[in-house]
Amino acid sequence: MCQNTQPRQRQQQQLSPTPNIVARPTLSATHLTSIITATGIFCYLWLFLFHAVAPIHARRLQRCELAGQLYILDVPKSELSLWLCIAHYESRYNTHVVGNRNADGSSDYGLFQISGRYWCQPDNGVKYHVFNECNVTCNALLQDDITEAVECARTIQRRQGWSAWSVYSVYCNRTLTAVDDCFDGDFDGLQEVAGREEK
Repeated sequence: MCQNTQPRQRQQQQLSPTPNIVARPTLSATHLTSIITATGIFCYLWLFLFHAVAPIHARRLQRCELAGQLYILDVPKSELSLWLCIAHYESRYNTHVVGNRNADGSSDYGLFQISGRYWCQPDNGVKYHVFNECNVTCNALLQDDITEAVECARTIQRRQGWSAWSVYSVYCNRTLTAVDDCFDGDFDGLQEVAGREEK
């Protein structure tokens, strides 16, 4: 009798449902793919937002603020309207702008959209020869301190003229708005400030 009892108990245990097992629906390949895609999109979105909020230390200058900084950096009063026009159409006065990739794979940087192929040294490994005629990193052209960006842009202008910027012939090769309103006629006062900053 004992021998017959044990197999019955085992059979009953095997037949009775165990409380720990939960029936799980099977996922179709389409459903699984949509979950993975949604997760991937969420991750990419999170990374984009995380990096977009990260401090870049860049800013958008106002027209007169840029005019004052250019003048302090020894840009002649007669050229200020041209530089403002170029900066407006190239970057909308934003210091941090990196343009879309050019056909050769290079990008343009900063207020004046200076070419990473010819005038500055990009950080990343590039597949093209870099000339770096301004002897500056491209990241230096993205800083709030626009000194290096202005020096490089003036080097370009001296070597190639205003037509080095494609926006010049389209927007800036005509009568431009004067910048006198930015200074209230006090160019001498600005020159004194520039002299004091150099000391």
